[in-house]
Amino acid sequence: MDVSIGVAFIAGLASFLAPCVLPLVPAYLGYLSGYAVTKSDAPTLNERFFVAAHAIAFVIGFSLVFILLGTAAGSLGKLLRGDWFRYLGGLLIILFGLALMELLHVPFLQNEARLQWRGKREWGFLSSVLIGMVFAAGWTPCVGPALSAILILSADQATVGRGVGLLLAYSAGIGLPFIFAGFLIDRLGGLMQRMARYLPTIQKIAGAILVLVGIILITDSFSAIGLWLEQRGIGWNLGL
Repeated sequence: MDVSIGVAFIAGLASFLAPCVLPLVPAYLGYLSGYAVTKSDAPTLNERFFVAAHAIAFVIGFSLVFILLGTAAGSLGKLLRGDWFRYLGGLLIILFGLALMELLHVPFLQNEARLQWRGKREWGFLSSVLIGMVFAAGWTPCVGPALSAILILSADQATVGRGVGLLLAYSAGIGLPFIFAGFLIDRLGGLMQRMARYLPTIQKIAGAILVLVGIILITDSFSAIGLWLEQRGIGWNLGL
């Protein structure tokens, strides 16, 4: 079982549920598709698919950027291969996890350097792809720790392909719920109100997982854990 793929997906899901991302999802979807989130009438099935299609274009946009980052991280990791790099990467992941748990203040993760581009609706789905790329190029306090941890993890992979695979899994963790939210555009307000109370807890759990991942990376235990799970018929091997 490739444990790191599962970790990357969970990190992406945690990024989607981050307090500085989830509340903006209706606004993003409304802007991308032109659908009024406050519209009283329930959208038709065609309207739902239309909003979801723009969400898919948006996901493609930020996934392209994340994949490029994963390629760069994997290539850098091949040049810097060594135990010292694994130790340093594991320590940084632990720090990012503690930051998500709000047990550690990391100043540079509190800075926001977001590119501003509102897109052009007349460009249709291409505009949504470009907005997704701009979104990915931004750096927010909530997404930063999880994304940074996965980039470090991808740099420690044996091949560039495995590093790219981690960023694909991270993108899927953000993208799949975003597309699902696009299909349920009219119900997002109620869903988010019910989820709001759990968001801080979700972030702390995600932080704890990153701390555990950092420890596993330092002790070089990913292969051992994967083998233990495979021997019990649990998981998969992507062979990347």
